Amino acid sequence: MLMNNNLYKFIQRDRRDFDTESPSENVWTNIEKTIPAKKEAKRFSLNELFKWSAAAAIIFITLTSIYFLYIKKYSHETTTVKAETSQEAKPVNQDDISGIAPEYAAEIKKMNQLLANSHSELKSATAGQPELYQQLLKDLNVLDSSYRSLKNQALQSPNRDVIILAMMQNLQLQSELLTRQLMILKEFKNTKQTKNEKAI
Repeated sequence: MLMNNNLYKFIQRDRRDFDTESPSENVWTNIEKTIPAKKEAKRFSLNELFKWSAAAAIIFITLTSIYFLYIKKYSHETTTVKAETSQEAKPVNQDDISGIAPEYAAEIKKMNQLLANSHSELKSATAGQPELYQQLLKDLNVLDSSYRSLKNQALQSPNRDVIILAMMQNLQLQSELLTRQLMILKEFKNTKQTKNEKAI
């Protein structure tokens, strides 16, 4: 303590000399520059956490709903179409249509007869080529499966007129497809025959 007393006495005795000197104003600015700025820590409130959790839950529910409503439905429909296309397209039973919409039964019966005739003509035209016949039936089977789907919808729908008209349009498309396929086969046979005649 003796040292402290001596220092204390020295400061008391020479205090006036010390008080006359003052540091320059730049000293404090230099000190402030060397001190790093205090960064405020990011705070998460529970309110923000709940908002982000709710947003994530809504997105998850939406994506799950889309998956189950559209993707599962689409994959189910494609498996149904594949199963139906593996079967050979056959003319629709007329009795089924007369039970659904008797006012359209006569027209649909006429269309089915045309389809049956064109179908048998196509089968006889490709009698020696079963692979070609199966290839031509693929497009027809797709239309036929959509026709069957429309027919099932017509059984359950209260607005049957629209669906029956779509069914009739489908039958017309099937008829046009068969007609075009027959025309292509005939042209192919004619060109093949003319090539053979020229070769002779």
